[in-house]
Amino acid sequence: LAPAMTEPGAKRDFPGDGGGDNKRNKRKKGGNDTRPGAAARREIDNAARDGNVDNAFCAFESAVTNGDPLTPHSCNVLLHLCAGGNVVSQDETYATDDAPKPVVPDAASVHPERANVVFNHMVSHDIQRTEMTYTALARVEAAAGEPRRAFDVAKRLPGERLRPKLRTLAPALHAFCLCGDIDGALEVEQELLRHEIELTEAEFAVLLKARRVKGEWAEGLQVITQAADVVKTFCQTLGDECTAFFQEMPGWSVADTVTVNHTSGAAVGTFKTTDGGFETKHVQLRAVHLTKKNRADLLAGIGKLSRERESADHFDGFVTWLKRRGPLPFLVDGANVGMYNQNFSGSGFSFHQVEKVMHRLRSSSRAARAERVAAMKVDGALEGKTGEASEGKKEEQPEGKKEESAEKKELQPEEKNTETEGNTTETEEKKAETPTETAETTAGTKNTDPSSAKPKTEPVSDASVLDSAEKSHGANCPVVFLHVRRVRGGPANSQKARDTLDTWKRNGELFTTPAGSNDDWYWLYAAVASGDDSFLVSNDEMRDHAFQMLPAPALFRKWKERHQVRFHMSASNGLELFFPPTFTTCAQPAVSGDWWMIPKDDGTWLCAARDTAE
Repeated sequence: LAPAMTEPGAKRDFPGDGGGDNKRNKRKKGGNDTRPGAAARREIDNAARDGNVDNAFCAFESAVTNGDPLTPHSCNVLLHLCAGGNVVSQDETYATDDAPKPVVPDAASVHPERANVVFNHMVSHDIQRTEMTYTALARVEAAAGEPRRAFDVAKRLPGERLRPKLRTLAPALHAFCLCGDIDGALEVEQELLRHEIELTEAEFAVLLKARRVKGEWAEGLQVITQAADVVKTFCQTLGDECTAFFQEMPGWSVADTVTVNHTSGAAVGTFKTTDGGFETKHVQLRAVHLTKKNRADLLAGIGKLSRERESADHFDGFVTWLKRRGPLPFLVDGANVGMYNQNFSGSGFSFHQVEKVMHRLRSSSRAARAERVAAMKVDGALEGKTGEASEGKKEEQPEGKKEESAEKKELQPEEKNTETEGNTTETEEKKAETPTETAETTAGTKNTDPSSAKPKTEPVSDASVLDSAEKSHGANCPVVFLHVRRVRGGPANSQKARDTLDTWKRNGELFTTPAGSNDDWYWLYAAVASGDDSFLVSNDEMRDHAFQMLPAPALFRKWKERHQVRFHMSASNGLELFFPPTFTTCAQPAVSGDWWMIPKDDGTWLCAARDTAE
């Protein structure tokens, strides 16, 4: 169509030149917005920025008198002011400066009557209530010394189809602690756990203070233990409260000075004695792993997310394979290692780099298995997987040919299937020891012969995988995880790559994930399931969207710290592997319970020890 004619000299609006968006741009700035209620919102926001509660409520009363509609944002700003706040941003995150705000405001800074007026207006005019609405009301009740009412306000959210946050329930918990009502605070804690909300240092600090004030020392130590599971280093508030707790706890003292060897984990605390002298106590920091319950919870979370995002049949087959094959002493994130430094022209996936890592880990894997076998003999825990008990005598000798042959045979069906796509014969399927080894390696190819179909079995549970890993000798070689596209075509077609793949397959060192899968879920699940002595070689920071969805982020960070091995490769230094330190920088007690070592955010340590006389 011909363009429309315009008067000479007239300005035409073209798409993208902003001419047609002038009204919308002015509206965004708010200066010329004439919509009903816009003036009230502007006045309320300006008054909130100035911290002027009276001006904000003058604008509110004027809008109510004139019948101007008020938005949920404006009402929440007013409630925030009533709860002791004085600054608002457009996204309804409130702060006046970088200093943390008290969870329970000062009673003189809140306005309960005005808060009731605003909330009643929202209800009568059917203005949408949000989580921030009830958070502000809970803060008002907590400041007024009514923790039970603050808790009741927070518990109304599920009925409004709203999900509570920590800031919604924290005012009640803090107010209960300030009132000395420990039972009420524990009720709030259970509600937080029910909603899978983790406590922070602020909550641990008030709980510990409440226990200290009441002289409940055993319960206070439980609070510190609970905080140590979640917090790596304690903030100043929590650290100071721990210091006060141990200073008042009968039979305990706090060291005046503490020195820690950051290589060995050896620490020395200097304590004042009753006669005015000084006494030194030597402690050794240790590696702190996940508890059995924490590991089970983390693995269950990983398994749940994996099954939601992966083919259920493939992943459950993998879990079956892992139960029989694991635990795995060393796992290699093949994609991460193979693509390391491959950012130059003509670069690509490097099998040579992966083989370097595998070669380095083979002797360590055999040594790790030998140590595990010896430890299990001492503990008398040689039963477990089928056939393990009968192999006890064989384990007294170095890895024998029969044992090596059996281990190599475990992945033999996979080795055959990964060499060619599809066309899996009925004979090969019968040889496959697990559904995974057939299903994953055929990359979606289905066998239509009913005679070869296997009866469907119940999936292996995450708990049974962990139980089996505790009782099994495990693998005696590292295992590299690669997506099926990495082992077919492209760089995998070179003769050296084929030779390398053949070696891995012969040794049972290769696990390929099926087409359409994310290999990260497979090696992460296997690494967590393989226990305290397993290590994952990868430089992956594990910060992408998938990992952020994992439950209990603190547990995941704690697991990473103890089990991730980073690496570096260069022409000058070759391959360098950086294992986790021999000790964990976290709050930890002595196994005997005679001391506590607590790291703080400022880099110092708190050392508390039982008095020698005790």
